[in-house]
Amino acid sequence: MRAVSSFDLANYFPALETGWALITVSHRGWKQFSARAVAAARERGILTAAISGEGASEGARLAENLFITTEQEISGAHTKSLTTAMAILFDLAIEVRRLRGADGDAARILRAEFAQLPARYESRIAADSREREAANRFKNYKRIVIIGAGPNYITAREIALKLKEAAYAYAEALQVEEFLHGPIAAADTETLAILIAGAPGAPGERMVEAARAIGEVGAARLAIVAPGVPAPEAEFTIPVEGASETLSPFTAILSLQLFTYYSAIARNADPDQMRRGDPRHARAGQRYDL
Repeated sequence: MRAVSSFDLANYFPALETGWALITVSHRGWKQFSARAVAAARERGILTAAISGEGASEGARLAENLFITTEQEISGAHTKSLTTAMAILFDLAIEVRRLRGADGDAARILRAEFAQLPARYESRIAADSREREAANRFKNYKRIVIIGAGPNYITAREIALKLKEAAYAYAEALQVEEFLHGPIAAADTETLAILIAGAPGAPGERMVEAARAIGEVGAARLAIVAPGVPAPEAEFTIPVEGASETLSPFTAILSLQLFTYYSAIARNADPDQMRRGDPRHARAGQRYDL
């Protein structure tokens, strides 16, 4: 199993082979390289599936199996599309596990916790004062680094993207060990470090060490902390729900999406438009085709 961008699949990877399966994820289903990947796979007799929003275009409909996430969003940040796509991928993974005869206690625990996510989302959205307060507190930082490990390295990458798209902030995602092996040299008093502590043991301990190191250089720290995980030293901490590291990205990403939204408001950015109203960015969009 491998995660790869559709562009890289089309241009750098060898031809797909019989026995593989291809799943593409797209908000609207019309991106050219996703469609090319699906078409090429079908030509070779490879099983294909597409995950996309309602009204998916012909590109996604080329796939033999189409999974619909949610209605098309007005916002260019596509936050709801992302979390619903994650949910479908989790459902697929847990069903594959069952079909392979690995549906034991661990899988049942994951299913039970997964079923609790809608209620947790409703609760967090209704009580988002911590995210709002953090956004206002850290609105003037010029550089933001989001640090994660394991499944929450992907969370860090997604939130770095959202901060760029919605808040127009310079943000970079790094795996915790990668950050400590050099990039920490770029951290200073104008840097905000967001640490996603989603697991106890070695990942949590390393995040604690990273937070202490960041504090020594004078950077600010926002910690997102799952239950049972040592809380890194930070100027501001947001606890998130959930017992399983496997599912921790769902709750971590929601809090950080809310933080991103309020960061956009605090920084006088339109969180939905991705600078579409800026003539320079309009001209830039005419220079390439997605």
